[in-house]
Amino acid sequence: MKKLIVIIALIFVVSDVTRAQTEPPATSPDVDKAILQLREGLVDSFNRGDIDGLLTYLDTNAIVTWQNGEVCEGTAAVKAYYERMMNGDKPIVKKITAEPKVLGRHVQGDGNWAISWGNLNDHFELTDGRQLDMDSRFTATIVRRGDRWLVSAFHVSVNAFENPVMLLAVKKVALGAGIGGLLVGLVGGLLLERLLRRPQISKS
Repeated sequence: MKKLIVIIALIFVVSDVTRAQTEPPATSPDVDKAILQLREGLVDSFNRGDIDGLLTYLDTNAIVTWQNGEVCEGTAAVKAYYERMMNGDKPIVKKITAEPKVLGRHVQGDGNWAISWGNLNDHFELTDGRQLDMDSRFTATIVRRGDRWLVSAFHVSVNAFENPVMLLAVKKVALGAGIGGLLVGLVGGLLLERLLRRPQISKS
């Protein structure tokens, strides 16, 4: 009986240790508040187009992967990318806003870094006037730097098979094919008409 009690006690001890190792550590109110401040600052500066303000929430060597697959290493590269897309000689995007929804967050290790993921709910207004809701997904790695939290890596992507840009491309191809078919039909009709109107050579 004593052996059985000892075995049961060991099972509970092992279970508690295993659960402690597998469950993400609970965050303290101070950590939650600091991460919330990071999120609010990022979203506010992003939606206002304040790139300099946004960069203050990124780690100096932050890695950012954008929807087009381009990767920026460091805050200077992020700013250069933003300026090219928004304010360059041939800007593509006039305005972009987001209302990110965090679906989950894991604080890792000793509580000095975490991973968040969710829906970006981003809206693009292109320079040609088109409006696109990208519905991007994001994964962000954030780290503690002193008494602040900063983004050290950010990856954003879209559904490769169903997104507004893909739909625009499909419509463009379909329109081009339709116009091409119409032109071929018109040219063929004109040639046929000329052949029919060609005077017949009489045989004598």
